[in-house]
Amino acid sequence: MLFHSAWNSLAKTWTLPVIHALGLKQPARFNELKRRIHGISATSLSERLSELEQRKVIERKVYPETPPRVEYALTRKGLELHELLGKLGEWVRKWDRPRATVAEQPGEKVRAVPRAH
Repeated sequence: MLFHSAWNSLAKTWTLPVIHALGLKQPARFNELKRRIHGISATSLSERLSELEQRKVIERKVYPETPPRVEYALTRKGLELHELLGKLGEWVRKWDRPRATVAEQPGEKVRAVPRAH
């Protein structure tokens, strides 16, 4: 059950783009992240950051200044997840192309599969 809870949390809209954007350059402030993630609302970003902080994927640091400065950074757990997402991105780039442009790996054979009528 715990696995499904974590999976569902990561699969929520905007969660993966938030992790990716934070992994590009950190620490980052709220408005920096909002600019990096095209189309995300302030409400959605705030909710995702809060959820990721609760899951200890990111850390939120508040500086006692006037006005207060808040920065977000990936934790060790978050850095590992960001690395996994990079590998997933490589997989998508490799396989999510029009069939005619997919380069064959050395020794790999591509066969036509007959259609069932």
